[in-house]
Amino acid sequence: MSKENKEDITFWEKAQQSFKVVILDEETFQEIDSYKLSRLNVYTLLSVLFIGMAALILSLFFFTPARKLVPGFGEIEENSEFIQLKSEMDTLTSTVSNQQVYINSLRTLLSGNSDAKLPDLQSLNKPVLSENIELSGVQVAETARSLKLDQLSFVPPLRGTISSKYAPEIEHLGVDVIASKDTPIQATMQGIVISSDWTLETGNTIIIQHPQNILSTYKHNSALLKKAGDRVEAGEAIAIIGNTGELSDGPHLHFELWYGGYHVDPTLYIRF
Repeated sequence: MSKENKEDITFWEKAQQSFKVVILDEETFQEIDSYKLSRLNVYTLLSVLFIGMAALILSLFFFTPARKLVPGFGEIEENSEFIQLKSEMDTLTSTVSNQQVYINSLRTLLSGNSDAKLPDLQSLNKPVLSENIELSGVQVAETARSLKLDQLSFVPPLRGTISSKYAPEIEHLGVDVIASKDTPIQATMQGIVISSDWTLETGNTIIIQHPQNILSTYKHNSALLKKAGDRVEAGEAIAIIGNTGELSDGPHLHFELWYGGYHVDPTLYIRF
């Protein structure tokens, strides 16, 4: 027999040669378990494990979304979906940011800061009013007319006597209306209540967001009948006339009307 055949037989015999693996107790050296193995068994087991792991990894990349992480494996349709989702996420992020600006402006307005300007949700990235220009009440009214606000229909929040007129030049951004005790306050248009709360200066105050970027504010109420998030119809009772807040000197309603971020004279569109 040649030398090469002897080496082949010797290798094969070594591969089939059995070994006994014994597990002993560390302290007593008592045999706990034992296994009979050969080099061939070990080689086979390692080969199966290697092939199995390779197949699992390839399956993860070829049959799951993880394949998008490998350059060249992303499909055009999937890339388009990713771009669309990213665009929608950016839009949502921008919307949330704009709404936060709007909410902060509302809080400033409710705190009694008459210099506050309510931004237009549809154009928050554009200044509603120039910081260097102060519009008079007449100019604001003319702007509102150009936006055709006077073509809309409003329900009087209540019937009564106007004690203080709209006068932005003295920072009075609405009208004060006196009426009988416990007179219900009505929503001037349908909309959603975006704030129903109490502040130190304006007392019980409710703010409603209406369609076409119109907003109405009702201050100094004795009681609020609606909460934030409620939908209301035009003419629906939302509060009771009162005398709450430090800025109130008697039972009345302070009513403000805003359009596109501008405060306007309510008497131009509503008969109280």
